[in-house]
Amino acid sequence: MKTIALFMPAAFCAFLSILVLTNMSMRHHASAWMPAFFCFLPMCFGFVGIVILSMHKELQCLRERLATLERTKPA
Repeated sequence: MKTIALFMPAAFCAFLSILVLTNMSMRHHASAWMPAFFCFLPMCFGFVGIVILSMHKELQCLRERLATLERTKPA
């Protein structure tokens, strides 16, 4: 469930980008930079989600190793 939560900003941004792009295509009102901006904007959030996911996995691994070391620690 936490994996889905990390990519919710990217999904929301993609939804808004699709909404704006379809609106721009219907009205034919867009400057040259706007389609590229709205197409690449979800990628920024997606890349951040990937980095946070890898950091979360590394933190879980370190917590498991620490718990293992604490259990095997001699008295």
